[in-house]
Amino acid sequence: MSKHAYVVTVPKPHHTAYNPDRPISDLVKNQILHLSVAEQHLDTHHQTGTDVHSIKTEREASEYIAHLTRKLHGKETKKSKAVKKTRPARSKPARASSKTNRRKKK
Repeated sequence: MSKHAYVVTVPKPHHTAYNPDRPISDLVKNQILHLSVAEQHLDTHHQTGTDVHSIKTEREASEYIAHLTRKLHGKETKKSKAVKKTRPARSKPARASSKTNRRKKK
């Protein structure tokens, strides 16, 4: 393999860049709210029962997000396998009517 001509050096983040006890940002709050809506579609024994409005720190948010991500991906994987097995064969798409395919004659 050939080596890349351009190499971008990325500096290491400052040691205080991740503070698990820092208050969560609005972006993370919105992500948590969206995940809580998705959580409602899980079976009750898979739901966390966490009040998302009580999540205040990045540590709490990361634990909640990681837990739900595992649950949602597990559920999605099983569902997609079932869909692939039971999906009917696709028929050929209908051809456009002859009126739309006409060209103007000169």
